Amino acid sequence: MTGDIRRQDDITIVDIAGRFDAQSAPQIKSELHKLIEDGDTKLVLNLEKMDFIDSAGLGVLVSCLRKAAAHGGDLRLAEVPEFCRSIFELTRLTRVFDVNETEAQATEAIGQQTES
Repeated sequence: MTGDIRRQDDITIVDIAGRFDAQSAPQIKSELHKLIEDGDTKLVLNLEKMDFIDSAGLGVLVSCLRKAAAHGGDLRLAEVPEFCRSIFELTRLTRVFDVNETEAQATEAIGQQTES
């Protein structure tokens, strides 16, 4: 389930909290895709309060990354819990996603990318 949605300049920060699984994934995907379609194409997903993710959740993340890129934007992950970081490494999604230690690092990186 998504939590707060905040904006910092032209970057949208979305907190994802709780379980990110087959039950919650369709709603989260719908919310994130709507943000991207409405022009919020520079996204930082803060996963600090997420306590579970399965393949459906991973699929949503990949789908949203592709959609943001197709709209000329980017998606970065921040505050990724250790259990989730392990999953990203096992599935080699660390090659696909920019995973940042802190939300500040993610917003700075996405901001610098768009200035270039």
